[in-house]
Amino acid sequence: MTGQAGGGAGRAAGIGTRLRSARERGSLTIEQAAQRLHIAPAILEALETEDFRSLGAPIYVKSYLGRYAELLGESAESLQQLLASAVVIPEPDLTRIPHVSSGSSRAAGPVTAVAAWVVVALVVVASLWWGLSRWHARQRALQASKPALVAGASPVTRPAQSGPQALGALARPAGGKAPAVALSGGAPAGIVRITLRFAAASWVEVDDAAGRHVYRALAPAAAVRTVRGTAPLHVLLGYAPGVVLAVNGRVTPISAYVQSDHAASFVITADGRVLSGPRAGGE
Repeated sequence: MTGQAGGGAGRAAGIGTRLRSARERGSLTIEQAAQRLHIAPAILEALETEDFRSLGAPIYVKSYLGRYAELLGESAESLQQLLASAVVIPEPDLTRIPHVSSGSSRAAGPVTAVAAWVVVALVVVASLWWGLSRWHARQRALQASKPALVAGASPVTRPAQSGPQALGALARPAGGKAPAVALSGGAPAGIVRITLRFAAASWVEVDDAAGRHVYRALAPAAAVRTVRGTAPLHVLLGYAPGVVLAVNGRVTPISAYVQSDHAASFVITADGRVLSGPRAGGE
């Protein structure tokens, strides 16, 4: 991958300038853009300063660059061509590095390692903060009214058919436990198993029929998560285009539920159907 900003020939010259200019034309701050993409502001700052090395493997850089370009209305393809044509900084020639005393090596090693861990920790904490902020906003929106499935509900094929139009109110007894939900064909609510494969990092939250958190975390790219719970399960994805869903071992498309900000919110019934759920964050 390319070097950091200021690295001369090692930089993909022009990428950062185009991204920053497009963002400013759209009257967006770094923080506002990061919130829309559900990623840490430090990632967007690295893209605009062309500090690609800090973003990790090339596949991560391409993913972040493509998403940012799409948000700003820039051509992701042309930017990634610029990235691919950039001169890669060669590996250092270890034979030309002067030797240092063993005492200096012991002192420098721990300091360098600590600094690297601090940077990683800051990026992770920032990402988790954005995910938790979104989760709290959604929880506030759901407190007033939490929709659930009604008998004979049909799968919704368009995101516009979300909310009360596709989901009715589920009455809860005084004890607070959710009753079994009657599904089409008379099948009672039961345990459902879902598998999530992440091509890109995404915040994910899965609640069971009683509203308990079955799974909630920021899943990294290339992760695979399998979750079981009492249906209907409510699923919230922060970056749905980077996630592949399988219900009871069968891959199930979710593109119909992806919103303009790339988030998705849907419900999975006990018989494996996917229905539209309330918009993420109460939007």
